[in-house]
Amino acid sequence: MERKFWQAMMDMDIDTAVSLLDEQSIAASARGIRCFDPAAYKAMAQAGDARITSFEFFDERVIFPIPGVAIASYGAKQSFTMGGRSNEMVVFDTTVWVKKSGTWLASAHTETPERKDPPGAA
Repeated sequence: MERKFWQAMMDMDIDTAVSLLDEQSIAASARGIRCFDPAAYKAMAQAGDARITSFEFFDERVIFPIPGVAIASYGAKQSFTMGGRSNEMVVFDTTVWVKKSGTWLASAHTETPERKDPPGAA
């Protein structure tokens, strides 16, 4: 499901991305906390100028703490454009997926950028 969501973002297939979201979702990242419904996500995706151009997952783990709930954690190396400039970064992500009416939906997501210590830092 994570790959499907990321691929939808890369392809700018907003409808597929929206179909994977719960009625209310929350995301926490370096930019703060955002709560949104599928319509609000669609508006955010259409308004932004950031575009994923490639991604690769590593250290993937999924746990099922109770039936119908999956927590996926992984690292992702991503390339993207923003403001006309190419960028690369590594992030560590966790998504909580909830199974509703037989469909897995993303309910909560966190993203932490890789920490890059300056040379010589402890």
